[in-house]
Amino acid sequence: MDAGVAIELDAHGCIAAASPDVLIRIRNTSNARVAFYTYGTSGPPYELHPGSVQLLDAVSGEPWQVVLEHFFPATTEVSFGSEDQADFTYEPSVWPSGQETGILKLQIRDTRGRFHYSSELGVCHPGSAPNNSFKPTPLRGAA
Repeated sequence: MDAGVAIELDAHGCIAAASPDVLIRIRNTSNARVAFYTYGTSGPPYELHPGSVQLLDAVSGEPWQVVLEHFFPATTEVSFGSEDQADFTYEPSVWPSGQETGILKLQIRDTRGRFHYSSELGVCHPGSAPNNSFKPTPLRGAA
């Protein structure tokens, strides 16, 4: 179910591989307030509660990888109104590597238990990442 929320990953056409933390922009396109569980009160970006986020295989809708974890309870909620947006970070315990070939999407649950989804994206591969971030910089004096 999508209650009028748009989710954008900080990627340009693909999901950055092996990212230690992921930047997510959530835009409320509905006429009602929406809220998400977070850690701490500082932000934006706010630290999204990891129990609210799951990476799915876009074809099957099943979790990309099942990880059994326990999390500290969320400490606060970030709420915003119609047409507002907020930036969040998410620190996944597992994330696709550059060898992943599937199409994935992010599922985020709001405080009312509704699920919201990102668009379907592949994983960035070396040389195709935004801003060419996977291309190594040669050392000076290296042959």
